[in-house]
Amino acid sequence: MLKVWLQVPLRTYQEALEAQLRAWGLEPVSHPLQAQVGLVEAGREIPAPPPVPSVLLLRDKEQAVQALRKGYRGYLYPEQGLEALAKALEAVARGEVWAERKAVAALVGEPFPHLTPREKEVAALAALGLSNEEIATELGISVKTVKAHLSLVFQKLGVKKRSELAYMRFLP
Repeated sequence: MLKVWLQVPLRTYQEALEAQLRAWGLEPVSHPLQAQVGLVEAGREIPAPPPVPSVLLLRDKEQAVQALRKGYRGYLYPEQGLEALAKALEAVARGEVWAERKAVAALVGEPFPHLTPREKEVAALAALGLSNEEIATELGISVKTVKAHLSLVFQKLGVKKRSELAYMRFLP
């Protein structure tokens, strides 16, 4: 039985989803580490993904590529319905990606497509856990320049913390 963790803002909505999951023979669980797959609802901003492969429920189609960049393994829009939800959860649990071809095509190639070569270097070192001072020493640049690069990286990739960058970059 597939174990699913839910992260949705309204309790009544969560209860309805849990009932539907049970009707499909899936098991809702209370903690992400107990789950094989997660289901997260996005608001205006896309939250960091949980530590399990997850599907994101989007409100805005413009968020699709950003969701994949952040590490979500799939996404759905409200108009796609419950049948698509069941298929997406099962596909993501099997290790597949549930996304439109155009969103996947936007990501094919290098992991940080909109970054300059220097921004990629700084991002990779930050994702490995190096401090700004260590990055500056490693690359032969000032700490102020490291901070400027990281600020641009965070803005371009839509992340707010180094931990999100590390997750996006290195975890499956």
